[in-house]
Amino acid sequence: MNILVTGATGFIGTNLTRELRKQHNLFVLGQFEGDHEKLGLPGIVMTDDIQPLADYIKSNEIEGIIHLASLYLTVHTPDQIKDLVFSNVYFGTAVLEAASIAGTVKWFLNTGSIWQNYNVKGPRYNPVNLYAATKQAFIDMAKYYSDVFGIRFCTLKLCDTYGPNDTRRKLFKLFKDYSESGEVLNMSPGEQKLDLIYITDIVAGFSHLVDLLANDEKLSDEYVLTSGHQIPLRELARVFCEVSDRKLNIQWGGRPYRDREVMVPWIGVPLPGWKAMVDIKKGVRLFLGED
Repeated sequence: MNILVTGATGFIGTNLTRELRKQHNLFVLGQFEGDHEKLGLPGIVMTDDIQPLADYIKSNEIEGIIHLASLYLTVHTPDQIKDLVFSNVYFGTAVLEAASIAGTVKWFLNTGSIWQNYNVKGPRYNPVNLYAATKQAFIDMAKYYSDVFGIRFCTLKLCDTYGPNDTRRKLFKLFKDYSESGEVLNMSPGEQKLDLIYITDIVAGFSHLVDLLANDEKLSDEYVLTSGHQIPLRELARVFCEVSDRKLNIQWGGRPYRDREVMVPWIGVPLPGWKAMVDIKKGVRLFLGED
């Protein structure tokens, strides 16, 4: 199958394209010149003119699109609003517009966030922050293309992700850096629970959903990847120290909880036929290159 991938040079994208290229013909839609060349894949650069993208999709008979491109901001500043809307709303909408013009695309796999469902037990939308609001706004825009042009649209919402070679300043990278420096790490009181999924399980989830979409299986509009094991932040720090045989100098309560801190992650509807295989202890060892 011919598949176009956005955000292919990111942490998830580089790992996912490495796996999917074994079975599919992949094409990269980048935001900068040379993005696709970094991965050794054919591709095109996004511009303000949507027609060249439509022509590229049609000429390469693209049947599926995996949309990973996103701007993630926990807390935004006023000058970042334009970039948030451009990256998380306009970019995907422009891709859908090109797909509708091309007429070859059968399905569109979108990447969402559990932060779109803050402090709710059901499917009700309640964004944690503006980032989550822009992710939902794109889903609302996509409904037009799905209804009018018959492009099958499905969102896979993610919990927190981790793995080696992740350049993002995420939790385990903080733990690793501060365990090596010995500096004091100021953290919240640490009672919030986290749902972390190792990168190979994330890739397996996307790959499984791609197969379901390609085989035209009956699916819901959205699913969630969850480890099935939520762990308090304090316990996570303890596990990291135990597994790595390192020490962390953490000042619990050294900073307050964020506004609208997620204390219990939203679960939603888990992706059928998929299960996380890497537990947190094995994941820490793999992250540190010790397994």
